[in-house]
Amino acid sequence: MKSLRKEDLSLHHYLRYNVLDEYIETDYTIPLDYMPDISETTSEVYEAASNRVPSPIDLGRGWVYIDAYGDTTEQQNAVIVYDSLANVISGTNYMIDYVDGRIVTSGTVTPAVVTYKYFYVSLVNEWEDVEAAGVPVVVVNLESFEKVGFQLGGGKRVPRKGHLHIFASTRAERDDLLELLYDGINEKCCPNQNWTKGSMLDWNGTFNEDYVYEMIQYSSSLHFQNVVARNVNPPLMGAVPDRDLTMLSDLNRYRARIDFEMFYWKEIG
Repeated sequence: MKSLRKEDLSLHHYLRYNVLDEYIETDYTIPLDYMPDISETTSEVYEAASNRVPSPIDLGRGWVYIDAYGDTTEQQNAVIVYDSLANVISGTNYMIDYVDGRIVTSGTVTPAVVTYKYFYVSLVNEWEDVEAAGVPVVVVNLESFEKVGFQLGGGKRVPRKGHLHIFASTRAERDDLLELLYDGINEKCCPNQNWTKGSMLDWNGTFNEDYVYEMIQYSSSLHFQNVVARNVNPPLMGAVPDRDLTMLSDLNRYRARIDFEMFYWKEIG
């Protein structure tokens, strides 16, 4: 895994749990539907039948998989599964697919409902994912970079230009997200993790038991500077007073953007 990918994962994790933690919501006692088409004798799959909008399992969302920022082990309080008698089922009896919102058992228990925390704001990397994710959504975009030497010594300062593109459902939501994200990175820093065993979630959406918390050797944390926030106002369709008609879709109606520079110091080990 190259440096840019590690920095991208580190930034995502920081934004998700340390900046956007105010936007973690709870869905209470949601029925679990058995899915026979993808179940087997020793792997029974149940999916949460939530009617929340936006859906907790839309692209870039998903269920909460650690209890607090800084934790390195799987959550113990964010997902609670019950049987039909409202008894709590021990987490040792099932696995959780945090991406698709599913409970997977070996057939020894029968889950009926689930209460879980989920990410209300979608966090994605690609522009084409915005419409699939649904608002509110934040696109994280790291762009150009250069590696320049220290004034003295053999180390390097590695800056990258980045942008956060915000798409919201209302003007108030846009303004709140804009200020929250600006305050979350302006003159701040976050750990530059090494991700030697992969990210916290495995390929199948379950928690990665091999995950290890490790900083990149001979590297500083990721620092943010030159942070600039602004609203993005789409052009009006005609000069109609007091009308918010635009040439663009509703998705683009309430937008904002944050430009920043993210950098770290790399020493020669």
